Amino acid sequence: MVTMLPLGRIAELRATVNDGWRSPVADAIGLRWDIPAGVLQYWRSSAAHVFVIPPGGDTRGVLYARFAPAGSTAGARLQRGAHLHARLGDAGVAVAGLVRSRAGRPVELIPTALGEMAACVVRRADGDELDADGLDAGAAAAWGAALADFHQAAGPVGHEARQENVFARLATHPDDDLRHAAQVLNLLGDGRNPGWLVLGHGDFELDNLRWSQGKATCFDLDESGVMPAAADVASAVRDLLGTNPGTPEHPELLAAFLAGYEQGAGLAVNLEELQLHRAELAAQQLVESGAVLDADEPLLNNAGNGWLRELEKSLTSHYADQRNIVLATAQLLARAV
Repeated sequence: MVTMLPLGRIAELRATVNDGWRSPVADAIGLRWDIPAGVLQYWRSSAAHVFVIPPGGDTRGVLYARFAPAGSTAGARLQRGAHLHARLGDAGVAVAGLVRSRAGRPVELIPTALGEMAACVVRRADGDELDADGLDAGAAAAWGAALADFHQAAGPVGHEARQENVFARLATHPDDDLRHAAQVLNLLGDGRNPGWLVLGHGDFELDNLRWSQGKATCFDLDESGVMPAAADVASAVRDLLGTNPGTPEHPELLAAFLAGYEQGAGLAVNLEELQLHRAELAAQQLVESGAVLDADEPLLNNAGNGWLRELEKSLTSHYADQRNIVLATAQLLARAV
């Protein structure tokens, strides 16, 4: 998980979903793609709200409608990702099929009962879903090569993008230990050459890929943008790195991924780079955590919101892991200097 909609936004949308998993908000979205009211069914809410048309519900196949508030960070990310998705799809890159609206646009801004939403619709990507526990070295190398292929297909970066200094933002955190770790990591990263910049996917994890005959098809490009190649690699292999920066959870698979990436991209990424960029991802989530965990006690304690309490509990545990990653990485890299 890289980003998350605020819990209040998720609860707001869930309140519109009936016992049949339909919502008038999704119906308003679907009309722009000629999807009749009552066809889209609620699937989940994470970085965006997602509704699905199950098999047999549309002649175009299984479709996923993804949307987020247009004026929010999530909405901006969705729009950026949908435009890149459309460009790559038109160029024949292995991305899930993006369905253009009846007006021919890859993404629409649509008024709904919950305000204006940025929305897109994608086809289901056929193929197998892999996970780290079922991976072998050959599949890990193919995964690394697939990310290299994505970087090549996305094209050259035409400008030197300024990277956000997330450690500087975290260095004002009220948590003393976290603030000190962020200051250490900020100093370690200050002036460091970002290396080869790419138009990266931003979340090339296994759950955003489907595999067929050894080839990967990707989707969910909301985190895409100009970034160091090593940062995109670090985001992809989060599960292989695990939560202990000094000891990768799956070292053999990580080595195979990096070898596959190096062979495809001609670029070697070392463990220290991965550790620092992994800590940046953790820091970014901690910076955003206050906005995500915005649900107040009355909302959490509502009798029908047990699911929301469980989600908040899960996210709180997740953010605790991210805090530990930042602290441990600062200690590890400071000793190595």
